[in-house]
Amino acid sequence: MSVAREQRCCALQAMFQFDLGGTVDIAQLRESFESRSREARSADPLECECDFSLPAVAAGIAVAQRAWEVRGEADAAIQLLTPEWPTHRQPNVDRNILRLGYWEIKHGGVPVALAINEAVELAKIYSIAESPAFINAVLDRIAHPTAATESAATDPLVIDPAATVGVDASSALRE
Repeated sequence: MSVAREQRCCALQAMFQFDLGGTVDIAQLRESFESRSREARSADPLECECDFSLPAVAAGIAVAQRAWEVRGEADAAIQLLTPEWPTHRQPNVDRNILRLGYWEIKHGGVPVALAINEAVELAKIYSIAESPAFINAVLDRIAHPTAATESAATDPLVIDPAATVGVDASSALRE
């Protein structure tokens, strides 16, 4: 797994914890992630997808904090596109992958195609089978609002809600 992917995995896991607990002690979270990164990695390919290295921790947590700061903005943009499936009804993992993807597209300086692809890959690793398509559709519409506005009258976003249950972090995530 690339360092950039590890950073995103770390960021997603941090955001997941922020979302569950409201606020998190960043120093304690960093210590927990650093301790975990020092452990021997599993030989099981499914388990190692969730691992991240020590160098990924600082950048990942920094990205998580930045994405978390704009979650209200992200949630509002997502809500406009998915009125039948608002963020509070989305699975925690999907909600935070969308928030992370939103931040990368709108504030992180990550190329749109890369941000969407990485969000889809995170969904493949952490979520259910239907989530990558949902996340791809939402982030594509966020990234291309003009196309979304033009087609909305004749082709509304069709996303089946039942189908989805110190480090320069922004440059670090560019591959």
